[in-house]
Amino acid sequence: MRFTPELLSQLEQNNELKKSYASQGSFGQNRLIALPVILGFFAAFGAYEFYDLSKADPDYKTYVIICALVVVACLVAVVFMQKSAKKGVMENLDDVKVCIAKKIAGNDSTEVYYSIYTVGSKRHDTEFIESVAYKIFNADLVENNPKLRAKINDLFKPNLEGMNATPVLLPVEFTFGEEVYKKEFKFASIDGQMKANIVENEDRFIVLSFNNRGVIPLRSLQ
Repeated sequence: MRFTPELLSQLEQNNELKKSYASQGSFGQNRLIALPVILGFFAAFGAYEFYDLSKADPDYKTYVIICALVVVACLVAVVFMQKSAKKGVMENLDDVKVCIAKKIAGNDSTEVYYSIYTVGSKRHDTEFIESVAYKIFNADLVENNPKLRAKINDLFKPNLEGMNATPVLLPVEFTFGEEVYKKEFKFASIDGQMKANIVENEDRFIVLSFNNRGVIPLRSLQ
C-alpha cells in the first residue's frame, strides 16, 4: 500500500485511531514527571543500601521504611501525572498530526532507526521529505557551508543507542526553511504487513505526533 497524501489526511481525521495511541503519545507531555522518576530511583537505591546496613544495625530499618514510602509516593505521583497528561491529549485530538517520515540510518538487527519528519504544512509531502533525505545522504556533495555540513554529518552518525528520545530540529537553512526533525524510532512493535508497506514505500513510514513530544510510528493500518 502506498502512503499517499490522501491516506495520511484520512488517518489524521480518524480520532479513534488517535485515541488508541493516546497512552503512548502522552509520555513526555509533562516534563515534570522526570522529578518523581529520578527521586524514586534514588529512594529505591537508598532502600537497597539501608536494607543491607540494617542486617548489622536494626536502626537502619527506619531509613528503609522511609525510602520505601518515598518510592511508593513517587509511583503514585507518576501515575497521576501520566493520567493527567493522557486526559490533556484526549481533549486535544485535533492537534495530533499524522506525518510521513523517512528512515535515514539504522540497525536492522535492533530495528532502531534515525528518521526525519515534519509536522508543518509539508507533513504529507513525500517529495519534500525525500528531498531533505537526499540532502542528508549527500551532504558532503550538496552542502557548501562546512559548519552546516559537519553538523548534519554529526547528527546522523551511526551511534544508535536508543537514547535519543527527544526530537531534534535540523537546521532550517538545510531543510528549505521548513522545520524538520530527527528522531530515533524502534520498529519492533510494527506488524509484518506494515513493515512490508514501509519497504514498498522506499523506507517511508507514518508517525503520529502528539505536540511533537510523543512521536509514535503507526504500527498497523488494520
